[in-house]
Formats: sequence, C-alpha cells, structure tokens
Amino acid sequence: MNDTLFELPSPFEIELGTVKLLEPPDSDAAKLTDQLLKGKYSKPFLIEHEGLITLYFTLSLVQSTMQIARPDRLDLAYTRKMMAFLPFYPRPKAMLLLGMGGGSLAKFCYRHLPRADITVVEIDPDVIAFRDTFKVPQDSDRFRILCDDAAAYIRTHNARTDIIMVDAFDGLGIAPELSNPDFYGEACRVLSANGILVMNLAGDKAGFEDPLAQLAHVFDDRVLSLKVRDGGNQIAFAFKNPDFHPQWDRLKPVAIELEKKLGLEFGRYLQNLEKNERRSFSLPRKSRGR
Repeated sequence: MNDTLFELPSPFEIELGTVKLLEPPDSDAAKLTDQLLKGKYSKPFLIEHEGLITLYFTLSLVQSTMQIARPDRLDLAYTRKMMAFLPFYPRPKAMLLLGMGGGSLAKFCYRHLPRADITVVEIDPDVIAFRDTFKVPQDSDRFRILCDDAAAYIRTHNARTDIIMVDAFDGLGIAPELSNPDFYGEACRVLSANGILVMNLAGDKAGFEDPLAQLAHVFDDRVLSLKVRDGGNQIAFAFKNPDFHPQWDRLKPVAIELEKKLGLEFGRYLQNLEKNERRSFSLPRKSRGR
C-alpha cells in the first residue's frame, strides 16, 4: 500500500488537474510525462481535478471516479445501474465482486448492505495499491480484497454467493477471460438458487451482442439488460433460478422503497428492465448446441 503518490501537472490537453502515479518520490517527471503522452505508461494512474479523482488505465477509457467530499457515492451512471439487482434480491447474504477499480461498488455495498459478506477479486496489485486513496474499507470479517485472477478464482470458489458483480476490463473493454461461456457457466454454478450475475459490458459496442447471447445461452434466456447512454455501457442481469419470471407489479413497491432508502432511481431502472424484457439475446439456433 502506497502512503504517498508521485504528483505532476496533467500533461493532457483534455484532462486538467494533477496526475498521481505509483512511483517513488525521486522519479523523473519529464520521462513519466513523455510516457503518459505517448500512451506508454504501463501502470494505472489517477487524475485529480475540482474535487474529483479519476482512475485510468489509458486516457481513452475512464475506469472509476470518486467525489472526494462524497467517497461512498456512486458517481458514474453505470455503477448506479449495476445496483438494479436489488429489487430482485434486496438482502443478499454473500457477494462476489470481480474487478475493483476505484472500489465504488465495493464501498456502496459495504455501507448499504451491512448483512452481506463481500469478497472483491482484483488481478492488478497496482489497482489495489490505490485502495486508501479511494477510501476503500480495510479487510474485516465481512469484507476482503483478494489479488487474484477472477476467472481462475471462480473455478475454485464454493462459498455461498448470492450476487456476482463483474466490472473487470482492460483498456480495450471487458476482459476476454470474463466474457465467454466457460466463465458464465462457472458463475452460474457458484450462484445460490436465486442468485444473480450482474455484468458491466464496456468498450466496443459492436461486441455487446455476443456476450449477451452467450449469457442467454448459459442462463436459458433469463437475462435482462440496461443501457447506459452517457457512458456507452450496457448492464446485463442473468438469473439462475430456472423458474425466474419477473412479477413487475410486485417488484415496483420494492423499487420505490429502495429508491427512498438509497437515493438511486430504482423505479426508472425497473421500468427500463420491463421494457427490455422481451428482447431476445439468443444465439442462432445452429450455435446453441452444447
């Protein structure tokens, strides 16, 4: 864990503020600036500007943001929409978060779901090194961060898991190891009887349909999705229960109550999920054989 970060003025024309790096205090600022500008800096980095800290792997794709004055707030729209599983499963007892980023989802779940045991798996130790900067809770009896490969970890994970949240991607989009039928099958195996897989699809929009189709195949078409207009993301929700069929009239009062409690627009999320319910993500028939 780094107590101090190396700081230099942002060299980017489109991103003002201060760049913060996981580098020793005697580092060569000119060399690091050159690497950043050429896209050759190999570690994640932060930019702080006007009360906001943003995590980048590359400047082309924002990984996470945090309001310094409100560190537990879900600042990006896609993170708020990922919480739309709550009307379907308001009181999860065990959650597995694959990908940490700035810890936005981990912090929100830790604060607002006090009965949930939360395990976060993050492959990049440099991302975990920003943990204190992003005010992520310390490990405890109900919260822990593991440095591990999520695809490998889930193959050996046998503890109760009600919710799996996947928000792990590289500079190009979602990590390919976490967007294939083998991973989806392992996620389905790990989930409890009424469990839900929540997945952030980001990056190349043209690639969204394939992971949605693969999810629908593994979860027998029990998949709903939400688009994130201002971020270009899409959030998928896959339900393990073979008898799952959303009873929207019963879900709406739950959504309204959660909206009052947590301040997220669960009513609108539910309306959009209902609107998209009939959309088919199925693979072509010739591709659906096991």
